Amino acid sequence: RKVNYYIDGKKVEECPAQGRYELKSIKCNRKDANATWDNNTWSLSTDDIGKKITVDLNFIYTESPVTMNGIGYDTLQGAFDAAGTGPAEIHITKDISGSGVTHQGSDITLCFNGFTLEGSETDTIVNNGNMKILGNNGSIVTPSGDAKTLVNFGTMSVSDLTIESSADTFTVWNSNNKESSLRLTNCSITRTNIDVVPVINSGSMQLDHATITGGGDLTHPALLQNDAGADLVMTGSTITNTGSGYSLYRESGTVNMDGESRAPNAYGLDAEG
Repeated sequence: RKVNYYIDGKKVEECPAQGRYELKSIKCNRKDANATWDNNTWSLSTDDIGKKITVDLNFIYTESPVTMNGIGYDTLQGAFDAAGTGPAEIHITKDISGSGVTHQGSDITLCFNGFTLEGSETDTIVNNGNMKILGNNGSIVTPSGDAKTLVNFGTMSVSDLTIESSADTFTVWNSNNKESSLRLTNCSITRTNIDVVPVINSGSMQLDHATITGGGDLTHPALLQNDAGADLVMTGSTITNTGSGYSLYRESGTVNMDGESRAPNAYGLDAEG
């Protein structure tokens, strides 16, 4: 069989990637041929009738702000609910606002595709399972209120994402439930509030070429580690405070920094855990 791919009526060489496109129409050159498209596997199947078949597939950029397996959702929470506990790849397809809480035991890959998610009055993303966030130079913005940006109760890895918050509470919390593991790779977290701690680590955290910048006073460091079982590993990362406070305040737990990492004006790094 021969398959021709089109996007908005214009012929392209390959099938568009799953996530940001929807199949608008499917057309065969023979009326007695049956061709079907599977959104889950993102593949075409045709009846084997022993004759040459040409299939034209016309895709359009999705109108839905969030998609999963070729199905569009109006909200991030709607996609999280549909994903349940099964493995799922969720795509953000345009700048959106909203928030979402994943199900206990969920397994989600969330692709930002370079877009911006603006938080609302509730915590923007709460992870209760296994979550991988692929930012692709996207961002999360929490403009105001009493909402955190990321709350992790499970295993979470975040890459290539910019996080900015002006809310009245901390930006990221890696919880103290003894099961929380958070890795930030090529991420940037920025705050200017003098009376807010941007990041609180109460579990296991890895910073891999990440940047955390706070603007707090003496009682509001850029990163606070406050649990005896917590650990922080920094690789090629920088934590700074543009205000009068500490960059990193190790109240308890362990901190390990490689030679490329920096945390000027830190507290408690030389003390026993």
